[in-house]
Amino acid sequence: MSSAPVLVTGASGFIGSALVHRLLAGGAEVHGVSRRPPSAEGRGIVWHQADLGDPDRVRALVGGIRPARLFHLASAVSGRGDRDFVLPTLRDNLLSTVHLLLAAAESGVGRTILAGSMEEPEPGEAPSSPYSASKAAATLYGQLFSELYHLPVVHARIYMVYGPGQRDRTKVVPAAIRAALAGEAPRLSSGARPVDWIFVDDVAEGLERLSEAPGLEGRRVELGSGELVTVRALVERISALCGGPPPAIGALPDRPLERVRRADAAATMAATGWRARVGLDEGLRRTIAALRSEEES
Repeated sequence: MSSAPVLVTGASGFIGSALVHRLLAGGAEVHGVSRRPPSAEGRGIVWHQADLGDPDRVRALVGGIRPARLFHLASAVSGRGDRDFVLPTLRDNLLSTVHLLLAAAESGVGRTILAGSMEEPEPGEAPSSPYSASKAAATLYGQLFSELYHLPVVHARIYMVYGPGQRDRTKVVPAAIRAALAGEAPRLSSGARPVDWIFVDDVAEGLERLSEAPGLEGRRVELGSGELVTVRALVERISALCGGPPPAIGALPDRPLERVRRADAAATMAATGWRARVGLDEGLRRTIAALRSEEES
């Protein structure tokens, strides 16, 4: 990637941190956005404090940087179906995206990469959560700006990301690892859902590739392994690798409307030359090592 300015929202988050590290290593001038004052992490990045729910602040931010590439990763993420999540996801996932798209179109951003989700419904399906609905609506707005206003937008449909640096302890992988390292049985639902798991460093590489590969404007490109492994099988692998007890199956209820999604890895490879490189066992070993180090420090 060139040294032209790059803007990353959600730059201090799980995927954002991995992407920023990769972009900086490639020599890019990286600007990161955080709602709260950033920590000392991320040397080399230019930090900006901004609320993406404020359209005037977003316009000033994007207009001041005039990035050649914009990665929109900031998001309120939860698979829960509670009504309490409707307004937060509407604001943080949909309105923030619309504000950024308007600012990008006004400032002439070279390419905007929107981070979508495997949880987005297919045509004719009902959304499975407020998060699912908000991400699908954001994708539709991206398509609108691409087709009507000729903004070069690429939609990254990201599958189930795991790896070191995932701070949300409620997610399956870090929760299961911490339980297993403590000698406790990880608590699961039935664990029957097949999931396409993808290592965070692979996702960062894929996002960078989406910002560079030609002919992707207006397209949805899937970032996943193309392989399905059930939640139960994954957690059983974690327990075995950690030397912990097997998971407690059925300790938690299953969530309604959970869909089975598999990335079209062949189509992504053909369009971008990108494919997942880190296998599940290797990725789990790296994640376990990182969490074990955190627990011991």
